[in-house]
Amino acid sequence: MDVYRALQELLDRDATGCPPAPEIDEILRILFTEEEAGVALGLGFRPFPLEVVAARAGVDPAAARRCLDALSEKCLVFVKEKGGERHFALQPVMPGLYEFPFMKGHQSGTLERLAPLWNTYMKKFGKGFGSPSMPFARVIPIQEQIEGQPGILPYEKVYQMIDQARVVGLGHCACRRTMQKCDAPREACMMFDDTCDFLVKRGFGRYVTREQMKEKLREFDRLGLVHQVNNSRDKLSFICNCCPCCCELFQALTRLDNPCALSSSGFVPRLDVDKCTGCRVCFETRCPIGAVYPSAGVVAIDEARCIGCGLCVTGCPEQALRLVRRERPPVPAASIREMNLMILREKGKLEAFLPLIAPPADPDGRETV
Repeated sequence: MDVYRALQELLDRDATGCPPAPEIDEILRILFTEEEAGVALGLGFRPFPLEVVAARAGVDPAAARRCLDALSEKCLVFVKEKGGERHFALQPVMPGLYEFPFMKGHQSGTLERLAPLWNTYMKKFGKGFGSPSMPFARVIPIQEQIEGQPGILPYEKVYQMIDQARVVGLGHCACRRTMQKCDAPREACMMFDDTCDFLVKRGFGRYVTREQMKEKLREFDRLGLVHQVNNSRDKLSFICNCCPCCCELFQALTRLDNPCALSSSGFVPRLDVDKCTGCRVCFETRCPIGAVYPSAGVVAIDEARCIGCGLCVTGCPEQALRLVRRERPPVPAASIREMNLMILREKGKLEAFLPLIAPPADPDGRETV
């Protein structure tokens, strides 16, 4: 089998998938040399020692080291130090191979070649986001809009979740870089902990303080960007600040008709009719999904369509809207790991995926990682 086809099939075993298409074949040929692609076939989706990767790929450890170091500098392979030894893992398509090359914010001939390929491929890739009971990401409003709600849950408090992170940082948005349909801020991807360290140390992002990140969220909210996070309750792995014209998750939801791409928040807006002046700001400039519409001189809300982002609330000049608890709020997975496993199970891909995260064994059969 062609090494790039084999790499595409390996990537397709991850929860985010990697369906075959001419565009992904060309993308992988741009990102990986043939030798690098061969070494990548020895990787899994958890960090493995060099010797394990080399053995799985059937290459000399020195050659594997050279390729893995080169791939890690391009942020196509994740590196983690364990016991003074470097361990390596393959990045999935998303978040990973798609976003990371663009996060420096620099122009290059390679990125110019990649952008149109990704734009075409994402129309195929986005159809497979998530699974019927487990969307890939979820919407979260800024914390000020829900703090007064009874029974607010820890994973709904975005500032509190930011405070729990060890380190936080910012990188450039691949969606806006490739689509180029608006002038929203490009440096809008928020990253956390090990991924943040990995990207920042290689020049693909920068550290910020937790308070700076919270202020950025408020700034992005004022600009009408929707905040999306990983669909789990344990910790943040990313916050995307998204526009409906460029964001691939929005495109999957609205244009590809994939409801599994994005989960709504646990909240919906309520209107105080006495305060509403019918100014039209909420549905003309704030709602990204068409869930707010004019009705009887004021506005109405289609709760089934609403994603609970709260932009209509924060943009209302009369403070006539507020967020309230949704009647049957969606429940995220307990952890990022559980989210991925649930998606894989529902897609019938779990059995093929498990060997890619299984700890390798030494010759006596004992786990080594």
